[in-house]
Amino acid sequence: MIALTISDTMEADAACLRTAELIKRNRSIGMPDAICIRNDSFSDETFASMTELVSRLWDGEIILESDIAGNVSKALIHVLDRKPLIVGANADNIEEFAMPANLFDCPLCISGERLEDLMDLVQKAGSLGVRRIAIDPMMRNMKQCLELCTDLKRLAETVPEANHRIVIRTWSGEYAMTMATVSLLIDDQIVIADDLDHDSCETLKELLRCTR
Repeated sequence: MIALTISDTMEADAACLRTAELIKRNRSIGMPDAICIRNDSFSDETFASMTELVSRLWDGEIILESDIAGNVSKALIHVLDRKPLIVGANADNIEEFAMPANLFDCPLCISGERLEDLMDLVQKAGSLGVRRIAIDPMMRNMKQCLELCTDLKRLAETVPEANHRIVIRTWSGEYAMTMATVSLLIDDQIVIADDLDHDSCETLKELLRCTR
């Protein structure tokens, strides 16, 4: 899955134009697969309003990204039937994020910088009742992306906590394109980019087709 981002700090008109462009791109080349709505405002009302706006226009996969579990809960009201991936859980807030994930039966992405800590968090999320989990090893560069994804896939053969979808969070432009390209070498990944232009999406789609 390749997801592109809409910030909840955007004006409504700009967000509509952005969503319309992503819909057009999805229909023409089949990418992006999802839209990630990011809670840059840290406001629950603003996040919920943007989620409602985007979900009315976009009928594909949705990802909700926030550092505040309560804000996610408020936004989820508008997309209950979509079961969006929730991004934002870490060692400091895993209990808070487990609550909306369980209540609304949504997959939860858990972030951690060290694989050992990440595996412990996955185990803890399971003990809190979270049924569907994705893992974000918080990769910072291309080399780390390849190494950590490879390590996780090998680890998954013997450690159940590693056997989950891998989330790769990246930025915009050429480096985001490079990170996304590297991620295509690993099966069952979710790439969340701030932005990729039309040509980059088209290239990734073709690469993805060739690797399957």
